[in-house]
Amino acid sequence: MVLSLFISHTLYCALFQHPDRDSSEFYRIVVLSEQVPDEEMGSLQERYFSKLDYFKGSVMVMKDLNRVRLSDAKATLILADRTAPDVDADDAANIMRVVSVKNYKYDAQVIVQLSQYHNKAFLQNIPSWNPEKGDIVICLAELRLGLLAQSCIAPGFSSLMANFFTTRSFDENQKTNEEPWMKNYRRGTALELYCRPFSDAFDGMSFPQACEFCYSKLKILLLAIQINPTDPLMTPQINPPPHVTIDVLRKTVGYFVADNATQVDRAQFYCTKCHLGVEEVDLIRKCDCQPAHLESHTPVLSGPGMKKLQKQTSLRQVSSIYDDEPVESKIWSYINQFDRSPKSHSVEDITKLDGNEAGSPTFDSTGMFYWVPSRSIEDVTISRKEAATAFYRNHIVVCVLSQEKSQICGLSSFVPPLRSSVIKPEDLQDIILLGDPKYLEKEWKYLNNMPKVFVVKGTALNRSDLRSVNLNTCAMCVILGTPAAAGDKNSDPTMADKSVILATLNVRAMKFSEEECPGLKEEQDNDFVGMKQYADKVINRRKRKHSISQLTGYDVPLITDLVRDSNVQFLDDRDEDLPGTEFYLSQPYIGGSAFTASVLDLLMVTCFFNPTVMKCIHTIIFGGASLELERIMAEGAGLIGGAKISQPAQNKNQVSVDLVTVKSSPLGIHVGSPYGGLVIDALRTMGLVVLGIYRPVTTGASKRYVICNPPETFIVEEDDQVYALHRANSVIQPVLRTRLNSNQRRLVDTDVQSLEKNLNALAADVSNTEQRFLSVLHIDRPDRTGTLTQEEESPLLGRSENRPLRPAGPSFATLERRGIDEELRIMEQKLARMKQDIAFMQERYVKFAFGDYT
Repeated sequence: MVLSLFISHTLYCALFQHPDRDSSEFYRIVVLSEQVPDEEMGSLQERYFSKLDYFKGSVMVMKDLNRVRLSDAKATLILADRTAPDVDADDAANIMRVVSVKNYKYDAQVIVQLSQYHNKAFLQNIPSWNPEKGDIVICLAELRLGLLAQSCIAPGFSSLMANFFTTRSFDENQKTNEEPWMKNYRRGTALELYCRPFSDAFDGMSFPQACEFCYSKLKILLLAIQINPTDPLMTPQINPPPHVTIDVLRKTVGYFVADNATQVDRAQFYCTKCHLGVEEVDLIRKCDCQPAHLESHTPVLSGPGMKKLQKQTSLRQVSSIYDDEPVESKIWSYINQFDRSPKSHSVEDITKLDGNEAGSPTFDSTGMFYWVPSRSIEDVTISRKEAATAFYRNHIVVCVLSQEKSQICGLSSFVPPLRSSVIKPEDLQDIILLGDPKYLEKEWKYLNNMPKVFVVKGTALNRSDLRSVNLNTCAMCVILGTPAAAGDKNSDPTMADKSVILATLNVRAMKFSEEECPGLKEEQDNDFVGMKQYADKVINRRKRKHSISQLTGYDVPLITDLVRDSNVQFLDDRDEDLPGTEFYLSQPYIGGSAFTASVLDLLMVTCFFNPTVMKCIHTIIFGGASLELERIMAEGAGLIGGAKISQPAQNKNQVSVDLVTVKSSPLGIHVGSPYGGLVIDALRTMGLVVLGIYRPVTTGASKRYVICNPPETFIVEEDDQVYALHRANSVIQPVLRTRLNSNQRRLVDTDVQSLEKNLNALAADVSNTEQRFLSVLHIDRPDRTGTLTQEEESPLLGRSENRPLRPAGPSFATLERRGIDEELRIMEQKLARMKQDIAFMQERYVKFAFGDYT
């Protein structure tokens, strides 16, 4: 492979040679750079002398491409320079490098990094650019801001996902002096995201069945499936509904979380004939009865072994075949709707623009996002006084620290995940952009169709501005820096984060009085809540904690976006990180309060070995994926909608990220129990795929840390919160007040033998009832004449001796049949109740017998 690098090569070389990567020992890394090799590169060449070569040259020069033998390379990786003074110019240079590589070898696999999202569209103009041949673009701003947006809904999610696409090792038996919580965190950092085809044993299984089987039997976590992955119109289905089944003949693949490639291969090699009774999962390996179609299919999805498609069909050609209406027609219809007469809206009109008063919400042309008519930035800009009197709460404050000529940071990737059509209209949170309106005007052309987005002139370095946007009642505060002004060569790279660091320290130093939290009432944690209710409870919890003293800035949920990961040491003086601590081991990153684009560099290695993983990651972060959306963005029109264009919410394949509080949800019965039972219960009863735990560092502490997919035996605690993927069309069951608490649950008889005994007793009762039912049904009815017996004439039967006899005949038979029918009806009811009891007992028996609840 050929690497065109502008950053440190240490991690890349280490990850390519990592033992967790299958077939990594078969590849040789060739670095082509215009820079002279430094000391670091010299030491790496000595360490990997048989696996690493360095050439000084340019991808734009044909002679240099011949020197590195690009025609024989498996893939070409082109990395962005994150410290470039002009990121747009750097993206343009990388796109030209892609053109040069494709001109040299039209079917070369290229994985390229770009800094800005709006430059991503230019790659589609390259005729030979084909994602179905392994070409991948990784937009740093898109993924970084998308992860930050999801962290506003589920704090710490950015760290959780970033750990899934990096490769690290963890030795359970290694003795260290670290805290137990740090060991739990490091164990999760060893997990990675993989893609593999399914074996024949999974054919016909629904996703919940396959997910439960993989977790219980194969000890791996299944997140998504994709049917016919070679079809460019097919996207991964994250936690799809039960009616979506695995079709092995259509080459359905799964996306798994596992420790290494050997573990995830179990899903590909599992055989019902050879592995049905195998209890040790390490013995599940490829057997002799491996189907031929799987052997030929495996290289297509194993990354480095990907075969080339026979047909040279571009995305534009393929998508045009399936489109009911060309994208160009939709865009032209949208342009024709523009009002030629200038209009302005007052501040009072903003709420009318942000939703339909009489009808349902409006969505964009793809149905993936909420949409409103275009508004100028003046329409949504409010003064500091107006913001203070609006009493915002449960909102998201985005502090954009910019200079006069700063380049855009890419807010067009931050807002869409928070405006996904999966979110209920009442749960849409207000987004307050605190910054310079002149700078935000550069970003506004990508945001003018997003509802409930407001601009407040100010800065995070001014506490009055922060108070005016009700910082103490916000659900999340995000502090973003902006790239330096284009052509500014005098900027010091080491000082790139000075503004965001000072803003973070400014927020931490603030104090709030209780009078600044108006209208908040105490609520009981008695049901599963949405984003707004969850934010209310967070605020109330802050108030209860500081009922005597003042609220402080340390209680404000905060995420800081850094350029240099080494600057994380300056964010919080309460952290106990030692000097030189790696970024992924720093407490702000572990807790989800800091993020940097450097962790995304490692995603290129993951994409090389698992090319389709990028689709899965993109779908999780943005709630879905759409080829039409990519083409519309390539046109530069932004989100389009309106009459005859807007579509209903197309959320059948969309997913949302939730952070579920264990004790206030149906999962509260698992407090004090193993984590494995919680995962299965959440999948069965709530339709959730659980990814990990968000736990306080110590009991009652405000600081939390991320645990990625802990072991099944990991004990769940009362203060835990779990990350879960929630499909759009599933209904989460409310908390039942009659559910047992942890103490009552311990009194429940969980012994398997006792359950078997109760089950057998119920079966015997059913058998007796059925026999009695049949005997009554076939009872012999005596042939009556016109007389009554002495017992029938008894007063107990309601008859008098002086009362004349009723005539014999059908009336007596009718009376007898009524009695028999009533007895049959009672027995039928009893039998139905017994069958329900048996079904409940069987389900309970299976749960305990297979270790779902202990």
